[in-house]
Amino acid sequence: MKRTLLALVALAVLASACAADSEEPGTTTTTSGPGTTAPPTSGDDVLLVIRDEGGFAPIEFVINRPPTYTLLRNGTFIFEGPQPGAFPGPVMPGMLQRKLSAQEMEDIMVLIEASTLPEVDEVVNNDALNFVADATTTVAVYFDDDGGEHKYSVYALGLTLDQELPDDLANLSLLRERLANFSFADGEPYTSDSIIVRVLESSGGFAEFDDTREWAFSFEPDTLPLLNNYPCLVLDGAEAQADRAALADATQATQWEHPSGTYTVLARDLLPGESGCAGQ
Repeated sequence: MKRTLLALVALAVLASACAADSEEPGTTTTTSGPGTTAPPTSGDDVLLVIRDEGGFAPIEFVINRPPTYTLLRNGTFIFEGPQPGAFPGPVMPGMLQRKLSAQEMEDIMVLIEASTLPEVDEVVNNDALNFVADATTTVAVYFDDDGGEHKYSVYALGLTLDQELPDDLANLSLLRERLANFSFADGEPYTSDSIIVRVLESSGGFAEFDDTREWAFSFEPDTLPLLNNYPCLVLDGAEAQADRAALADATQATQWEHPSGTYTVLARDLLPGESGCAGQ
């Protein structure tokens, strides 16, 4: 039987009523309601990833977009920090992290359960195509205790305000909103040991932003494997750090000259839960 958020919240409150307020995170696994087990508060396994795909935007923005929210089982929450409002901004999105409290993690587990994510393998809902154009698709991926993936993809989630949503989608929308609220708080910079790089042939650049540089990277642009029809490469360790340094002051308008042509180089941190580039 489908569970509503209100019912789950009420049960979660009852289940946690006996817990001591001073209990520190990191020691026990608690029950948040029927069928809802809070994640262990230690370990760095991924619990939840929410990303936004597609939408009406230039391809260089779409393919370099990091996951919107990444939540680890130990409460580490990774999200994109504030970005400059004016173009061109930094080519590498600045990522932040903060640690969620035990109560915040409890709230998230209630919403995950109410969204039915643990109960599905993969669900795609494109119903909003009839009402909304050029929106993104929200993809929520929940990782269970065995590392299994449960995926729910919804086009234009939360944008069909005049349409009544079924319980699972309404709660999935609430889950996304709750994570968005967490991202408004201050965070510490997050960097990964790995970066994912995409290379596009230049379309001529931006005349008003004259920023063309000599090729400065450890890879050749015409030898990269493809991901979704675009060259893609994951760099690790010292190689990643060297190429990150080359991009430190590059912007979205920077062009790179190579003997084989002129290219746009995009890069960002590879976040937990991401698989990298196919064929690498």
